[in-house]
Amino acid sequence: MNTDALFEDSAEPRRNVMTVRQINEGISDAIERAFPATVWVRGEVQRLPHDAARRTHIYFELHETGGSGAAEYQISTSLMGWDRQRFNLGRYLDGTDPDFQIANQMEVCLECKVDFYAKFGKMSLKVVGVDKNFTLGRLEARRREILAYLKQEDLLDKNSGLPLPELPLSVGLITSPGSAAERDFMTGIEDCPWNFRIQLRGARMQGEQSQAEVIHALAGHAAAGVDVIVLTRGGGSRADLSWFDQRDLAVAIAECPVPVITAIGHEIDTSIADLVSHHACKTPTAAAEFLVSIVDDAASRLKEAEERLGRAAEGVCLRARVRYQSAAGRMQDRVSRSLAAGRGVLSDLRAKLGTTAVTRVSAARETLGALRVGVGGAAQALTARARREQAALAARLSREAVRPVAAQGARLESLATQTRLMDPALLLARGFTITLDEQGRAVTRAASLAPGDIIGTRFSDALVRSIVQPGHEFAAGGTSSKQGKGKPSGGKKDKPQKDTGQKTLFR
Repeated sequence: MNTDALFEDSAEPRRNVMTVRQINEGISDAIERAFPATVWVRGEVQRLPHDAARRTHIYFELHETGGSGAAEYQISTSLMGWDRQRFNLGRYLDGTDPDFQIANQMEVCLECKVDFYAKFGKMSLKVVGVDKNFTLGRLEARRREILAYLKQEDLLDKNSGLPLPELPLSVGLITSPGSAAERDFMTGIEDCPWNFRIQLRGARMQGEQSQAEVIHALAGHAAAGVDVIVLTRGGGSRADLSWFDQRDLAVAIAECPVPVITAIGHEIDTSIADLVSHHACKTPTAAAEFLVSIVDDAASRLKEAEERLGRAAEGVCLRARVRYQSAAGRMQDRVSRSLAAGRGVLSDLRAKLGTTAVTRVSAARETLGALRVGVGGAAQALTARARREQAALAARLSREAVRPVAAQGARLESLATQTRLMDPALLLARGFTITLDEQGRAVTRAASLAPGDIIGTRFSDALVRSIVQPGHEFAAGGTSSKQGKGKPSGGKKDKPQKDTGQKTLFR
């Protein structure tokens, strides 16, 4: 029986069965006819290997994002080693090109050949050209948009309005650990004489993770309480440095509560991070020199203030010495005049007392002589009683004559004693003291003193300097309301310092 005839007579239609190779080759032919030449493709780079510059063949993806920000379309893309050499495309991967370097999350426009590999049934784009001007234009447009936003929100000058510490010795450093930027900055800091304390927080300086890591480092340094933050990296292409033109990073720098100093790229580069920072330096070394110069200026001001204070102190001491010497001279003159006046009074009293005594004695003698003459004739007739009365009268006359002399002598002795007591040396020897303030004036009231004042107490043999201690209230009698009479509260009393002729506040 002919089986083929049976199938031919069947009502089912004849099937056109194709092999996998036929299908893939048909697709390849169709794609070849649809895209006979290269095409320019715009998209966002994703999954680019971090070591793409060292690889022979590079595989990544191009994405097109929708309104939600997620990738709606994607296509596999490759840059083969022979195309890389043929079209000199390696400079866009290894940083040789001064303006542009392909990186993840970067929107690019690439010249590609649409390719379908029939054996694996895989379609991809093979890169043969790069339009770097497209990417740079997109970066500039985004930069202008971010700058307009920052200006609208008054963020461009917010960080620069913070006061810069006079001694920014605690520094938070943000850079890639082990990078040339770190070495240059640390070398500039270590060569200075000041004791800077550097805290390093590492972060990627380019790539899709750089923004989040730098923002995290800024927050960490601010929480640690550093005086200033330095954000730095070395040079690179415009595309490399575009990672410092991102909006969230700029806002984080502007709103940082600590002054941020940037040193990003070359001298001709200015990123948005530079514009919102407190101060922008050209290089990491320049950032170190800037901090050192601030401390140098503070040290110079401190030195000048020290010299001015020294000169002022010398002037105060000189004027105090002059006032003290003048007061001592005046006191000596007053004491001399008082002693001279006392001697004169004493001499007058002595002369007056002598004259009075002589006069009274003479008068008494004359009276006695007259009585003797008057009663001479009746002397024999006097009785024993008359003689007693005469003796009593004579004794009384003697007593009356001596009494004024004794009274005047006692008064004279009292005046002499008062005169001797007016001598300051005797007063000091008896335990009295003279208390002087820092200006050399005599302190007559305890209420005129305040805690912390320096006073000098003059004894008979030395001068003692004291400091009025806090927590004391002085009563009207010069005694503490909290301590016993004459006993100062708290503190150690300085040992007496004898006057040796040296320059001191109290002499």
